[in-house]
Amino acid sequence: MTTVEDDVDRDYTFTPEEIEYRAAIRAFLAEHLPESWVSLFSRPDAVEVSNKVTKELADAGYLIQHWPSEYGGKDGSIWMQAVAQEELWAHGEPRGGQYMNVNWIGPAIMHFGTEEQKRRYLPPIMRGEVLWAQLFSEPDAGSDLASLSTSAAVQPDGSFIVNGAKTWTSYGHLAETGFLLCRTEPGSRRSKGLSVLIIDMNTPGIERREIKTSLGTNRIAEEFFTDVHVPADALLGELNNGWAVAMTALGFERSGSARYARSTRVLGWLERLPESAAPELRTELAELLAEGRAAELANYNVVSVKEEGRTPTWQSSEARIFNSLYEQRVADFGETLLGPYVRVKADSAPSRAVAEVASLTTSQASSATVTAGTYEIQLGIIAQRRLGLELAR
Repeated sequence: MTTVEDDVDRDYTFTPEEIEYRAAIRAFLAEHLPESWVSLFSRPDAVEVSNKVTKELADAGYLIQHWPSEYGGKDGSIWMQAVAQEELWAHGEPRGGQYMNVNWIGPAIMHFGTEEQKRRYLPPIMRGEVLWAQLFSEPDAGSDLASLSTSAAVQPDGSFIVNGAKTWTSYGHLAETGFLLCRTEPGSRRSKGLSVLIIDMNTPGIERREIKTSLGTNRIAEEFFTDVHVPADALLGELNNGWAVAMTALGFERSGSARYARSTRVLGWLERLPESAAPELRTELAELLAEGRAAELANYNVVSVKEEGRTPTWQSSEARIFNSLYEQRVADFGETLLGPYVRVKADSAPSRAVAEVASLTTSQASSATVTAGTYEIQLGIIAQRRLGLELAR
């Protein structure tokens, strides 16, 4: 995409190459996704389907097209990846948990990792063969991540002994590798004295339990660490500087999700329903389309920041807010039109339209303002990093 920038506005225009790439991704998904696929939340074999399709995306060269060639990519533009993001999210994000690997775990390792870490961890991500877990939230440190207490005691040989607990971890019970934020400086407070460790999730001393939720296919877990030995070479970035690593990673995470594309696809289904013809609903529909465009542009702003070689901060939070609120308003609109039908399971829905609306409404939108940092946390980031405001303590 080419961008024309002045002090106020950016104008976004997709190039012919990007338009062609979008068509190729759509054709790939039409061929490789099961006809019954609705979303990650809609079927018991979602993880198996996700792993299979992710491997096929990698084999076709679509998974990490934007990565540098030295790490297995094709030196594609950030905009090419944004195109893929939109199509994949519009079609129920078939990469599942592996979208984390491509969007922020891989880039974080590229940015902070040693050469040995890059050689070890990036190729499996490139091939679509590994599932990671983001081990950040704790029972007493969710939105207030800096208050975490999981400790990693540094040993004389540089290795670590980890004790503590993590919770609300996507795919935590299935992941092979973990991206662990922990406290490595005894007595440190808040964001000081933290480090990031890359850990083998099958290490002795790690207990994993699934957390049952109402969101459909179960993909949430909690983890308990009891005297878990982690080698010295697991440290990502500098010792006690893990907050910088985590915040960089979260910046990529919050900007790597084109959730608005899914909401817009669902809105398209709703627009076709006879019930939406009522004048007052047409007005609401128009307002929602405008909100969707605003969410899209907020995400494009983040892509532009990345393209310029900068790390997005408040821009990612802004995009996340637009995405979440848009998603929830589309879900509310769907419930207005469909009533109790939005509670049906995908395999019981009378049509594809109802299945997709139901999946968005019951399984995704309800948690949109909580996951990847709550709505309030995102507002705080914008207040501090964009507006320069001091937050009350």
